[in-house]
Amino acid sequence: MLKIKELKLKKIECKEDLIEAIKNYKKKSLVETSPIFFDTETTGLNIKYDTPFLLPWGFVCKDVAYIYCVDIDEDEHLFKQTAQAIIELAKTSALVGHNIKFDLHMLNNVEVITPDDIYYRDTMILIRLAHDALTPENGGPPLGLKEYASKYIDRNAKDNERLVKEERKNIAKEYNKALKDTLYKVDRKWTIRYLTDYFKDVLHSVDTLDDKTREAYLTWYVDIPEQIRNNMTLGHVESDNIPYNLLDRATVTEYAMYDIVWTMEIFYQCTKAIEARGNQIGLEREECMIPALVRMEACGFQIDEDYVREVTKELAAYLKQQRSALYHLIGEHISVGAHAKIKDILINKYDLDVPGTGKEDLNRIYDELKVTQPGSDVVRFIGLVQELRTLEKWYSTYLLRFIREIDLGHKRIYTQINQVGTVSGRVTSDFQQFPKYGVNKEDGSPLFHPRKMIVKSDGFKGIAYLDYSQVELRLQALYTILVGEPDLNLCRAYMPYQCYHIVNDGSIGCDLYQYHFEEFDYKNKDHVTHSYDWDWYLKEDTTKKWTPTDVHAATTSVAFPDIPTDSDEFKKLRGKVGKRVNFAKNYGAQFNRIKVMFPDYDDETIHRIDDAYYKAFPGVKKYHEYCNEIVHMQPYVANLFGVRYYGLSGHKLINCLVQGSGAYLLKERIKEVDEYIQSNKLKSRMQMQIHDEISYEIYPGEEQHVKEFQRIMQKFEDSYVPIVADLEFTETNWADKYECEEI
Repeated sequence: MLKIKELKLKKIECKEDLIEAIKNYKKKSLVETSPIFFDTETTGLNIKYDTPFLLPWGFVCKDVAYIYCVDIDEDEHLFKQTAQAIIELAKTSALVGHNIKFDLHMLNNVEVITPDDIYYRDTMILIRLAHDALTPENGGPPLGLKEYASKYIDRNAKDNERLVKEERKNIAKEYNKALKDTLYKVDRKWTIRYLTDYFKDVLHSVDTLDDKTREAYLTWYVDIPEQIRNNMTLGHVESDNIPYNLLDRATVTEYAMYDIVWTMEIFYQCTKAIEARGNQIGLEREECMIPALVRMEACGFQIDEDYVREVTKELAAYLKQQRSALYHLIGEHISVGAHAKIKDILINKYDLDVPGTGKEDLNRIYDELKVTQPGSDVVRFIGLVQELRTLEKWYSTYLLRFIREIDLGHKRIYTQINQVGTVSGRVTSDFQQFPKYGVNKEDGSPLFHPRKMIVKSDGFKGIAYLDYSQVELRLQALYTILVGEPDLNLCRAYMPYQCYHIVNDGSIGCDLYQYHFEEFDYKNKDHVTHSYDWDWYLKEDTTKKWTPTDVHAATTSVAFPDIPTDSDEFKKLRGKVGKRVNFAKNYGAQFNRIKVMFPDYDDETIHRIDDAYYKAFPGVKKYHEYCNEIVHMQPYVANLFGVRYYGLSGHKLINCLVQGSGAYLLKERIKEVDEYIQSNKLKSRMQMQIHDEISYEIYPGEEQHVKEFQRIMQKFEDSYVPIVADLEFTETNWADKYECEEI
């Protein structure tokens, strides 16, 4: 049922209009207090370099929505006054937006400061917590504003968007027709489709066109508005390249004001659902960290321009060399993304039947053939395909992207953190996939390390990294305790479970002392705190000191009991089998999945590998059984931070509880570290969260605060298992970071 029955839309065109809108809100608030809903229409999507041009906002009283809009191009001062006004009004209620962090960046970019003492609410968070913990592919809700509104609120929610899309499409069509006519005079092959295919090749650009074609192309290109040119990647104009500020302003204004309507409807609908589901704790935990995430996103990363330009040339030359090698090997040019063609070559040229040509399949085949057919053409073929796939992706995703930023005059790059990017609550961003290792040429010489592109910022001492050590496995150990069957191997990997330490009770005589053994108690905070700096001895053999269990070796030794644990074969199996199985089983993998992972083993061996995990960690099996039972007993299960997950199968819950608890642990600590930085007025700053790691830019003279950052991150008072954040540091670039105890 719709909340809004009537709309009252008005443009703010003068100061008197703004005063009237403010008075109207205050008057209506005496009847019903409403949050302030707002949005920004912007020149683009870069959180630092783009700016807003429209500011639609509004509120609801009873079933009437009052919606206003101000245009920065008509009156910049009035635009800023309006932004400041809605911030002040929101201090008595809340400020609501869809992906609100982006809109806060936009206001900050026009010098409208968004303070911390406002209750910020994001309808993306509301959508996630109001629904079952399912992805859209599995029946869960889409997070997009229009997508959600058209599915759950009004099937006509995209009507205004269609007008905007149509205009963008027509503008692009006009530019592309002119391009086609220009190039057609040079060579009739230059259709837009041909041009698109040409520019899809990562090594192609305007500079690689022949002289006549390039001259004709540039004649057309210089007449394209700069904003559109900066967005182009495929040689022609796509509709998504057209910024909204270049569209008919009346159409965009109406479109923007209706976005406020859908934000209002989502807010009221999802808020009621969250209240009914008792998931307010999750909502509070997400929304209170919005200011901290805004500051992290605004920090960004400094780019090493010289390295980026140098390695771009070197990698382009190497890609050409390896493509040439592939051509000479098979006698034809192929795209390494052409899976059907590659499969055909493997079958018909190399007589090799393969289930697929994805990364995992080819890696498995490659590892086998390197042993059985070393130096063969098929090994060379698969190696070249895999190498080119990786390097072409890195070349396009990182180097070309950063080159575009540099060419636009940008020395820093920025990304957005999606705090509800997964159903568990784990955050996502494009930096999550940043490669950890570099690559070498075939001769072993260094070629490209993506992390070398990210360097310490000018004026800062360096970058510190605090990385949670195996946090999800630690939380898995904690869950075995909570379900009543502490797992010996897993608990001993992270604490001296069922171990003793020697206690001195004081002197009896001049030279005699009273000693006794005290058993480790995970409920004793002193024991947990001193897990690693006291001497602990195994309960079953007090002559042996406790050393942390190697969890991957534990599984491997059960799966392959006849292979000596100190042999090279065992070490290989530890990584190839033990480690992969442990992570797969932690994510709920069953026998059939394990069989797919290891197609070279027979069923008997697969059963042994699958069983090895539960034999090595029987407490984890008890946790898995708990997950499969609890979903049939109640409609939701809460993680360690009280956030509820609805609609999950036991199989999905196994991973979601552990991963979600880890996600909210990190979110809580980000908020606390941010509060520490703000309260101490530090110039050091959090830079980015990447998986279980946070990077910090450290200002000279503030090195001692890193220990406090580490203490905060390791704090988890409700945990029986020690949480550890390892420290690394670099004074140069991300790739050169090294482990250290302190800076």
